[in-house]
Amino acid sequence: MRLTSPLLPALALGLTACNPFQNLPNNGYYGIDQVLWDPTSAVAAVDGVYITLPNARALARVKDDGTFDQVDLDGAEVVRMVANPDASKVFVWDRWPVCQDPDVKKADDCLDGELSYSYELTVVEDGQRQLVKSVPPYLNRLAFSPDGSTAVAYLDYTSGDDLPVDGVVDLTQVSFINLQTEDAPTSVSIGFSANNVIFSQDGARAVVLSRSSVVVVDLATFEKTVEYPLTLDANQQVDPSSAVLTPDGRYALITITGSSDLYKLDLDVEAIDIISLDAAPAALSVNTAMDKSVVVYSGLARADVIEHEYFDISTVPLDEPVTAVIPGSTFSLLYNDGSNTHDVYKLDIASLEATLYVMGNPLNDLLLTASEHYAVGVQRPENTYGSGLDGYQDSHWGLGVIDLVNDQDLSLVLQAEPVGTAVVEEADASYALVLLSGLDTLLQLDLSNPSVPLELALDAPPVGIGALPDGRFFITHDSPLGLVSFLDPAAGTLSSTAGFGALGLQTDDTLPRLDASN
Repeated sequence: MRLTSPLLPALALGLTACNPFQNLPNNGYYGIDQVLWDPTSAVAAVDGVYITLPNARALARVKDDGTFDQVDLDGAEVVRMVANPDASKVFVWDRWPVCQDPDVKKADDCLDGELSYSYELTVVEDGQRQLVKSVPPYLNRLAFSPDGSTAVAYLDYTSGDDLPVDGVVDLTQVSFINLQTEDAPTSVSIGFSANNVIFSQDGARAVVLSRSSVVVVDLATFEKTVEYPLTLDANQQVDPSSAVLTPDGRYALITITGSSDLYKLDLDVEAIDIISLDAAPAALSVNTAMDKSVVVYSGLARADVIEHEYFDISTVPLDEPVTAVIPGSTFSLLYNDGSNTHDVYKLDIASLEATLYVMGNPLNDLLLTASEHYAVGVQRPENTYGSGLDGYQDSHWGLGVIDLVNDQDLSLVLQAEPVGTAVVEEADASYALVLLSGLDTLLQLDLSNPSVPLELALDAPPVGIGALPDGRFFITHDSPLGLVSFLDPAAGTLSSTAGFGALGLQTDDTLPRLDASN
C-alpha cells in the first residue's frame, strides 16, 4: 500500500512512556469467546513482530512481507516475553500443563488438584526455539547489561500476584545469565525482594537493590564483591525506591521509600554516607553529560542538583512541584505526571536556570527528540474544568509541543484519546506520529508547524504503535483475526500483514511433553 502523501525521510527515536495499549477491544471472533491474539504482547525483533495467540496457547511471528508463521515452543504457552537490547533475540517465559495421572492425555480430563504447570525461559531467534534456560518461574523480569552480554532475572512483584511455584520460592535470589555461552544461570542470594538492577556503563558490574540491602556483583565471575546493609536494625524495613550510578561508576545514589535520606554508596571503597534531603524524593535522575544528578519532590516546589565530585547540593526554586525528570545533554526536563499541574521546566544544569512552559492540560508523559530541539507530550483531560474555550480544552485529550530552542510552546486539542505516540526526526525536520482511539488514521505533525497535520489512512482503527529496530514502526489494529501495519517513514510506504489470528482457530487439548513429564 503506497501512501498518497509522502511521509518524511526520517528515523524513529522514541515512544510514549505510558502504556500505548489502552482500552483494548474484544478481539473474540464470532462465536469464539477466547481472544485470538493479544496486541499488548507485541514485541519487535530484527526478524519480525512476535505476538501471543491466547486461544491457541501459541506464539506467532508476523513479518512485513505479508507472511506469518508459528514459533514451535514444544507445546508451551507464552506467559511473558521481552527482546534483548539489540532485538536479535526474544526471551519467552512459557509454561506447559502437567497431569499427575500418567494415564491422562487431555488437560480437560485431568482431575482438579492434579493439574499443574512446568515453566522455563526460552530464547527465540529468527523464529526458532534456540535455547532454554533454567530460571525459576517467579523471576519474571530481565535486566540487560549495556553490551547485552548478561541478563539478570529478578522478581517484579505486584501485590496480589499469584506467583508460579515450582517446588519452593526463594525471595532472596536473582539469576545471572551469560548470553554468550550455554552455561546454566548462576543463582545469587541478594536479599529479600530484590527488584531493581542497574549496571555500570562499562558493563563490569551490576548493582542489585533489595529490601534493606544493596549488593554489587562482578559480571565476569558473578561473585558478590560488596554488600551494603541499609539498616542495622533487623526489625526496620528499608525499601529502595530508585537508584542511579554516577557516570564514572564509582557511586550509587539510592532513595528510600517514605524517607528524606539519600544513600551514597562507594562501590570502590566499602563506605556509605547518608545525605539528608528536605523531603522524600519523587524522582532521582542522573545527567550523564553534566555529571550531576537531579532530585525532585511531589511536595516541594523545587529541584535539587547534586554535583558528583564533592556532592554539594544546589537548589532551584520552581512555581509548582514536579515528579518526573527527563535528562538531556546539558539540561533536564521536569514535569508533574500525577496532578493537575500544567508546568514544564527546562532546567539548565550548568547555570541552574529554569525556563517555564505552561501546557494547556496536565501531562501524562513527555518525549524528547534526539536533537533536543523539541519535546512532545500527551495531555490528559482535567479532573474539573470550566466553561467556554478553556472548558473545551480542559475536557479533551491534547498534545503539547515545546520548541526548546526558541522557547515556545503550543497545546493542541485532539479528537480522541491517543493510543500511541512516537517522535521521528531527520537532519532538518522533526515530526510526531499520533494514533487516536477508534479512528482509522495516523496523524503526522511537523513539529515546526504542528497545527496542520497530515492524515494517513489506515486499514482499521489502531490499538498501539511500536518501534522496529531498523527505524520503522509497527501498528497493531482492532481486527479479530489479526492485523499489523508496517510503516516505513524513509520510503513513505505502509504495508500490512493480516490473518495470523487464524493460527488459533483450532486448538488441541492434548497434554504436551507427555513422554518427558509423565
